[in-house]
This record gives sequence, structure tokens and C-alpha cells, in this order.
Amino acid sequence: MPTIRPPGPDDPAEQVALFRYRVVAEPANPRLTAAERGRLVRVLAAQTHAHPDGTMRAYSRGTLDRWIAAYQAHGLTGLRPVRRLDAGAVRRHPELLSEAAALRSEQPARSAAHIADILRARYGIVVSQRTIRSHLRRKGLDRASLGAQPTGVFGRYEAERPNQRWIGDVLTGPYVPCPRVAGSKRAKLFVLVDDHSRLLVHGRWVAEENTRAGQDVLRAAIVRRGLPEALYVDNGAPYANAALERCCAVLGIRLVHSQPYRPQGRGKQERLNRVIRERFLLEATHTGIASLEELNDRFHAWTESVLNTRVHTETGQTPLARWQAGGPPRATDPILLAEAFRWSVVRMVTKTATL
Repeated sequence: MPTIRPPGPDDPAEQVALFRYRVVAEPANPRLTAAERGRLVRVLAAQTHAHPDGTMRAYSRGTLDRWIAAYQAHGLTGLRPVRRLDAGAVRRHPELLSEAAALRSEQPARSAAHIADILRARYGIVVSQRTIRSHLRRKGLDRASLGAQPTGVFGRYEAERPNQRWIGDVLTGPYVPCPRVAGSKRAKLFVLVDDHSRLLVHGRWVAEENTRAGQDVLRAAIVRRGLPEALYVDNGAPYANAALERCCAVLGIRLVHSQPYRPQGRGKQERLNRVIRERFLLEATHTGIASLEELNDRFHAWTESVLNTRVHTETGQTPLARWQAGGPPRATDPILLAEAFRWSVVRMVTKTATL
């Protein structure tokens, strides 16, 4: 039986792994805070480093962050170079890059990740996001050059377990035909996302942005996914009202409102909104939307087949799998649920005994 020897100094992959560790050894210290690690990584990204092949190379902050995460998750093995899934794909199919350029020109807001997903869905061929991004930049088709709006960067926070905190928001969408007003109205998406798993808990497009619509989405989400411990929302009218406050009090949900003009705690929701705009709305509006019902049908199908089942770049898991790993959700008594969402109004009784 042959003897399996551990990697030695003459192993090229081992040399690369050791080199990568030397670069990120200091910021990979688990005792550092996120701010301290960020400062160190920015300094390293501004420097050049002597690669084992004798060349001097510079690495972006994204690359260094990826190495740190790989080392913390898998040790030195995580820093060994791996064969890319798209190795040789572009060389064998150069037309893929031409199609990537056409997709970006058709819709400048399409991200490299979205274009890679489209190519994989159409041809079953994996093309790296970085390959697409580099090609588009060389062609002058990067989103900055085409005038696509940049997105903000928000601070990081993560709940410890599924359903510990849900984040709610309202996203403004396209104009949709509305028979009630004999014209079109701008659709609004009420959406709830689980902070720990990034699962889109529930969402629905509506024509009116009001308290009733927000409560309908919250009730459907609780029936489907269980009770959250906390609900984190902004100070908009659909969320800052007595009806929602009473509902959360009856169900034992802690209602938290974000501070105005301080979106640091809403980074995951902002990222989800960006994904919805870039990967769903961009294509939905491109093909056309006949009605609000059609928009909801397509959105729910996309949510269940794509959004909640794709591997999240930060967690390394699909949102659905990470949410399910927390075990059965905390259910609520149907009678208590009905009481929580019961509405009451004051009416004046006239002299003719009518309301």
C-alpha cells in the first residue's frame, strides 16, 4: 500500500498557501475587532507582495478578505489554490464574453454576478464573476462608465439564530396597470428578511403603501415561518403606528425602529433590495408586467426557486438551508394570532340606529 506523505516544501500549492498566510497572518488574528481588521487589510491592499514565482503582486481588499475567511474556516488547507470551475470555459467558448458584453449593454444595471447566472442558466457553463467583470472593464462596459448608480456600504451585524430578528422594509417598484384607477400605479413591495439566514421570509407587491398592507405581509410571514423574537423596521407610516405596536405586544415580539438617517443596522435589507432590483425587477420590467397579480406570481416563483436557494456569498450557505438548520420555528396559537391582528374602529350611531 503506497505511503501518503504530507505536502512538502516542493509542493507548489503548499508554497502558495504559505505565501497567502504570510500576507494575511496579522489581520487573520481572531482577537481583532472588525474595525482593526479592516484597517490592516486596507494597508495590505495598498502594498505589493513578493509571490513565490518571483513576481511582485498587489491584491484587492476583497481578495484579502476572502483569504482571511478561508483560513479561519479551513486553516492552511483553505489557502491552497483550487482549480476554478470555469477553467478553460472561456477559451473553449469565447462567444460567452461577447454575450456578457451584450447583456451589460442591454441593461447597464446588470451586475457581473447576475450576468454569470444568466449564462449558466442558458448554456450550463460556469463563467467566473471576476472574469466577466475584468472583460467588461476592458471593454469600457463597467457600470461606473455606463452611469449605473453606485450602492452604499453598510455596517455588519448578524443575529445569532434564525427568527431572532426580522428586518422589514418597503421597496418602490415599477408602474403596474391598475384597473381600479383606470391607469397605472407604482407597485410597492413589503418584504421581511431573516437577519441570521438572509432568508426572504415573505414579500408581496401592493398598490397602496399603508398599515393594512404591512400587517397582511407580517401575518402571512408568521403563519409560514413562525414567530420572530424582534421586528426591526424604519419609521415610515406603515410601521410607526398603534396597530403594529399592539400586534407585536400581543404576540410577544419586540418592535424596534431604526434611527432616522442611520442605516448601519439595515445593511442586509439594503443588499436584498439591490438584488431584487438588479436580478428580478430589471428582467421583469424588460419583459413587461401585465398586472399586479402577475408581478406577485413571478416574484414568489423567483424567490423560492432562485433567491432563497442560491449560496449566499457571506454565509457560504443557501438562506433556506441556514434558516432550516435552526430547527422547527416557534409557532403561535391561532386564537392569539387572530387577536393580535384584530382591528377596531370607533363609529358614531345615528338617531336612526345606523352606523
